[in-house]
Amino acid sequence: MSIVGIRAPRGQHGAAALFVIVMLCLAMVLVAALAQRNVVVEERRSANELRSRIAFSAADAGLEWALARINDPTPIGATCLPDTDASATSFRARILRIDAASGTVAPTTWSDSGIAVPLQAACVRGAAGWTCSCPTSGRPTLPAVEGAALAPAFFVELATSARPGVVRVAATGCTKAAAASGCAAQDASGREATARVEIAWALLPALRSAPVAALTLGGDLDVGIAALGVANVDASSGGLAVHVGGRILASALRVEAPSGASLAGSIAAGDDELRTLGSERLFARHFGMPPRVWAAQPAARHVDCRDDCTAAIAAAIARGARLLFVDGDAALAGPAVLGSTDDPIVLVASGVLTIVGDVAVHGAVHAATLDWRDGAGFAFVHGSVVIAGDMRGNAAADIVRDAAILDRLANASGSFVRVNGSWKDF
Repeated sequence: MSIVGIRAPRGQHGAAALFVIVMLCLAMVLVAALAQRNVVVEERRSANELRSRIAFSAADAGLEWALARINDPTPIGATCLPDTDASATSFRARILRIDAASGTVAPTTWSDSGIAVPLQAACVRGAAGWTCSCPTSGRPTLPAVEGAALAPAFFVELATSARPGVVRVAATGCTKAAAASGCAAQDASGREATARVEIAWALLPALRSAPVAALTLGGDLDVGIAALGVANVDASSGGLAVHVGGRILASALRVEAPSGASLAGSIAAGDDELRTLGSERLFARHFGMPPRVWAAQPAARHVDCRDDCTAAIAAAIARGARLLFVDGDAALAGPAVLGSTDDPIVLVASGVLTIVGDVAVHGAVHAATLDWRDGAGFAFVHGSVVIAGDMRGNAAADIVRDAAILDRLANASGSFVRVNGSWKDF
């Protein structure tokens, strides 16, 4: 009996192998899809992180930009660039208000449908570089940025602080701004980023402590028979008109004291402490720092007096400078008017200050020595004069201690600096 083998049906060869191959291919497709998904997620995460960092950097840059602008006295136009128009004002005068009596700092506001809103300044970076807007009223106007390219922008505004001389500054940065809505623009997929940072600025005053006398000298007052006038009618300051460390040689000196006070009580001479104080310590007593440090602050301007010092100082004042430092000797020739009652200056010369003729100064004057000649009628300093050494000359000038001017220099003039520990983000 023969045994017949059983054959497999036709067409069934390799079915198991085919199934295995198909499953392997499906597994590979799933692995590739999962890997691709992870790549897409990582790309989106990286893009979001990039936008977030750009927005944060833009906001932080806004704080630095605003600090530089607030300490730059140059008059600017609507684009925040220097402007020679007579109506142009500095960034500081445009965006904040300082009460000279109390030192309170408050932002400038405008009426938005009857609501007082702090004035803002803004900048955006487009294909042609940065473009800024510093309006005197209303919202900043920025150019529209077309396409999907990143266009970092920041908006800066100020807020009142509870402390005198301090103001809070907030900057909002974003990767793309809308001209009408500030840093709130979103694209169709909602991927644009915004960031907000805040810091406090404090005013480093131009004059830390006002002199108690109209004229303070570390050395001698030697004007001979010149009819020099010195006045201090402010009883709250003590009524001291002349305070010198050395001698007073002035036979025709004119002194004005507070009502009812004795003229003799308005003059103090032979002060050994004042005479031995030294130039830098005398300067620091009133300005709170050495002369070179004061001259290096952002709002101070160095004036080159090698040629015409009067013209150079007048030009610096015309450009907005109010804190003026001359490294060496300075010579002023009249007629000239420097500063005003509402907008005084500080003039510091590390060397000899020579004044010839009718020169009128509204503010504080400090020099190593002072020589004032030939002035009469319209030759005066309203504010105060502090000289480390001697004063001499023949000018019939007037030196008047003006409390309002000194208050303005102490409370409303100077440089803004960051307050340590005040920075925060949101």
